[in-house]
Amino acid sequence: MSGGHFGNCGYDYYKVAQFADELEHEIECNGKVNEYGDKHDYDPDVIDYLEAQIPKLRKMAEIMRHIDYLYSGDHGDDSFLLRVKEVEAKYD
Repeated sequence: MSGGHFGNCGYDYYKVAQFADELEHEIECNGKVNEYGDKHDYDPDVIDYLEAQIPKLRKMAEIMRHIDYLYSGDHGDDSFLLRVKEVEAKYD
C-alpha cells in the first residue's frame, strides 16, 4: 500500500504519529534537565492530560492513514471499513 493522496505525498498521518512519539518522550523527561540545560516542569494535572492525548493521537494517525489509502485506491469500501473498525476496537 502506498497512500500519498493527501498532503502532496507528505504522509501527514506519519507526522501525527511522530508528534505522539515526541510528546511521549517529552512527558518522560518532565522535571529533568536536558542536554541544553533546559527543564520543563509541568504540573501533574497537565502531564495527566497530555498522557491521555497520546492514544488519541495514535488512533487518529492510523485512521488518517487508512483514509489516505482509501483515496489513493489502496483500499476499497469494504477493506477501508474493516481496517477502521479494527483501529476503533484497538483503541476502545
